[in-house]
Amino acid sequence: MSDNQETLSSIFSKNRAEEFGYDVWEHFVIPPFFDQLELERAKKPGVIIGGRGSGKTMLLRYLSHQTMFSPKRESIPDESISHIGLYWRVDTQFAGAMDKRKVSEDTWQSAFGHLTALILGMEVLNSLKSIASSASQVLEEQDLAKIDFQRLKTFNKDLPSSFDELYFNLEELLWTFSSWVNNVKKQEEPDFLPAPQFVRAMIQLIKNQLPLLKDSNFAVYIDEYENLCEYQQRIINTWLKHSEIPLIFNLAMKRNAFEIRETLGSESLSDIHDYRTHDLDVYYQNTFEIFAAEILFLKLSPLEGFGSWPIDVDTLRDPNALLARSKDTYKQEVLKAVRELLPAVSQEDLAKRVFEDSALSRKLHSKIGKALNYCGLEADPKRLFRKNLPEATVIISSLLYRRLKIEDILEQLDRLEDGQENRFTGKTSWIHNNFIDCLLQLYAPYSRSCPFYAGFQTFCQLAKGNIRHFLELCHKSFRLEENHRISVDPIQQAEAARQASADFLREVRSFGKCGNSLHTFVLRLGSLFQLAREDSKTGIAEQTHFSVTRGSGIAEQEDSFIKEAVKYSVLLEFKDTKKKSQHQPESIEYVLNPIYAPFFHISYRKKRKLEISSEELKTIINGTYDQFKTLMGFFEDKWVLDPDEHALPLFSTIEEN
Repeated sequence: MSDNQETLSSIFSKNRAEEFGYDVWEHFVIPPFFDQLELERAKKPGVIIGGRGSGKTMLLRYLSHQTMFSPKRESIPDESISHIGLYWRVDTQFAGAMDKRKVSEDTWQSAFGHLTALILGMEVLNSLKSIASSASQVLEEQDLAKIDFQRLKTFNKDLPSSFDELYFNLEELLWTFSSWVNNVKKQEEPDFLPAPQFVRAMIQLIKNQLPLLKDSNFAVYIDEYENLCEYQQRIINTWLKHSEIPLIFNLAMKRNAFEIRETLGSESLSDIHDYRTHDLDVYYQNTFEIFAAEILFLKLSPLEGFGSWPIDVDTLRDPNALLARSKDTYKQEVLKAVRELLPAVSQEDLAKRVFEDSALSRKLHSKIGKALNYCGLEADPKRLFRKNLPEATVIISSLLYRRLKIEDILEQLDRLEDGQENRFTGKTSWIHNNFIDCLLQLYAPYSRSCPFYAGFQTFCQLAKGNIRHFLELCHKSFRLEENHRISVDPIQQAEAARQASADFLREVRSFGKCGNSLHTFVLRLGSLFQLAREDSKTGIAEQTHFSVTRGSGIAEQEDSFIKEAVKYSVLLEFKDTKKKSQHQPESIEYVLNPIYAPFFHISYRKKRKLEISSEELKTIINGTYDQFKTLMGFFEDKWVLDPDEHALPLFSTIEEN
């Protein structure tokens, strides 16, 4: 069993597409929304948008020739050659070196075109190698040797005409070009090949000489578009705007990254007219749970000795099986199995666990006593401390701080106990509205893992469309499972969530040029929501998102920062769906990424928002330590808090370190 456990923990360790190489055939699950993308048949460019970890790279590599014509595929239909994918993630450090340095932009534009021509030219040749060495019957190795590239000498008289020699020559030209970029003032400027004209010419020669490829189209998938220089983005925009078969350009990028729409000409890119946008976050809204479950079971499929999984691995890679996978019976079976694998804890059981834990039970008793003292009420806390009504008892202190009469609370407890209509479970929903914040208040002082963060559905909500986050939660859960069982104890899941949350929070520092500022922002916003969790006066529980007070607008500098936070999925952006009138202007709500919730012991659910002013937002983003401390003090005075427990010490410790 220990060998299996070793495999079980290590099988999730790879959670980035780059770790699998370019051939992802064995690791890819066709997403439920695949047909909506139409990328395999599209004759118009596509722009794929998604947050970090949303699967953009995995999707593009699946569509590339390395996977479509993978040697691991036992059979490949002949129609696969109608769409040949060329994946390209530009080396951003190298691309960044192709800017300024006392070289004109015109020269760099030509140089970037030359780089593209070389790389895509080699990729076109590589795609033919992939087809010839695959199970496809369309091409054989000897077919490649018959192709004559003599006419390419029009671009450069030194280009050889045979397949292998041309490939090696392009590779050598790339090496020479790299050396020139790094020594641009010392070496002679090379002759630049034009892109995409050179690539189109190469494709046309191939199609003319290989009749079976005469109807083939080549799709270029450019990943991480946002990391390119502005002039490079304008060049690619131009190619995208003027894409036509047999060469179509497609882009993938993070949210808010498509800032440059200009081309090298007078026209700018226009959505729908020039390309179609595919927002993965939108596609995931109704499909993420089943997709995540299928990925999880694919990961587990190589394991032996744990019984069978409710999936057929081959169907996960078969586009023709999407209809069968969309059936309710299939979904129910898969979700039932995954919930047994990662079981959650019901709210009733969460409350019972408080009474079964001596430290938490004492803490709850103490909170009720403190609330009585704060309100100047003389009553025995034991009358309000009812083990047979655990959920109601957990929220008692919150009700007391709201100045509800103790006689009324006792009456409602009695009615609940007798099964009569009451305010705890009736229309006022005291338990529903207050339970989670009150529960987290009990766990937070001990820095313990709260099982509120356990369960497959919870993991999906914490991941919020981020496959990488979901897999890391699973990886840590199975690694921490002490009893070497395939069903993970909720406490171990909760600890995994806490560890993963801390790890992903540390990672924020690496998020682009604003990484350090984004990290500070998350710490401050999380601390503010943690402080809000302790508020017992307003009764506004589970505040984990915010909007800027209407009429106070976000200044340009702060707006730019917020866009960067959304770009890196530190914040998630939503339109306000609760407008009080049709004349009220549409506002935007921002949710702190739920993956950070376990670190701060706050709710991951989007329940109620905190309205802050533009000045308060400015302080959270750019304020000094003392300015933010003053702001936290303002909210402390505004809310009713337990004087011994609030978020300020956490914030202070983090910021000072």
